[in-house]
Amino acid sequence: MSRPNHASRAHKVYHAGKRHMELIASVSRSSGLEKDGDALRDFKVQEEYRAFIEDKLQDYWKQYRDDANKVASKKQREDVEGNLLILFRKLREGLLSTKRTDTFALEVYETSLHLSILFNSPGQTTSIITHLLPHLYSSFTELPSTTRSTALLSLLHCLVSGYPSQSRFFEHMATLPDAFVPKKSEQGRWIAALACSLRTRNYTRLYNLTENKTLVTLLPQSLPDCPPKSEVTHTLSQDNSSNGPRHLARDALFTLIDNLRSKARNTTSLVLRSAYRELHCDISSKGTTGTVSPTCHWLCRSLALPSVSPEYVDDDTVVFLIDKWLQEKRAAEEIRPKEGVEGRWILCKVKA
Repeated sequence: MSRPNHASRAHKVYHAGKRHMELIASVSRSSGLEKDGDALRDFKVQEEYRAFIEDKLQDYWKQYRDDANKVASKKQREDVEGNLLILFRKLREGLLSTKRTDTFALEVYETSLHLSILFNSPGQTTSIITHLLPHLYSSFTELPSTTRSTALLSLLHCLVSGYPSQSRFFEHMATLPDAFVPKKSEQGRWIAALACSLRTRNYTRLYNLTENKTLVTLLPQSLPDCPPKSEVTHTLSQDNSSNGPRHLARDALFTLIDNLRSKARNTTSLVLRSAYRELHCDISSKGTTGTVSPTCHWLCRSLALPSVSPEYVDDDTVVFLIDKWLQEKRAAEEIRPKEGVEGRWILCKVKA
């Protein structure tokens, strides 16, 4: 595909240097009427704009993701995340207007997808999936190695956004060619089992399917072993603090699973309140016996309380998570401590 030819390059957004990237107008808003309205229709400008966004993304990782003390406020972080998503959306509009479907366009869309998931913007996630699957992948003679992981994320997004309904999940699955997520592949069997566990409310099965040791086996086969070679995305893979393409896909997967666990947890809580009158869950027992009660471990698994990020959940983590859950439910008046009995909790019945 040839690059759009512009007669004039007088406007300063066309001058070399990333300092002018802030001035580029959105293709959809300018409609080519402004002096720089067609800037993002130029392939070279698109690539320079991607590098400009990458600088801002690197700053974000350093300031927020790598800040163990979380000094910055949540509002400030969300503002930066929102601005990053706006910049990527502007770039995607340029790609769409030029019908660009090469590896550069694929990287932009995939990174946009991962960030929209990490930054909790389901509306943008849905919009990106619409353009990415199956059209962009199908435009390649040979399916890119990231096809399966992206298709898997899109199916998970449908399960999360539509929960407890799975109609969107099945509708989306019907639009995907079988080569994207073969039904007999590890990923195909896993996503089918996951959807089934949600429908049947088999939350022990859900927990097992969404453990870290299970999830990490789903992505390596569908991600490239080598970093991208384009200059635009080179730093994305070289800097470990930037969460490169492989890490972004993994973190996006973990984020969707945590969100799905959270939604399923609310349903599990209702089931527990309907099925049981009380729970014997003594979180203080570890101090005297050195072990956590089996009920605590059972409850932790049934509610899928741990995040999927850690590979191992120790007893101290179980105690912390159970105590937090008990206090939250007590504040919501869904449970109350049984008088005169340490470690026993009365489950308040679900109101009809």
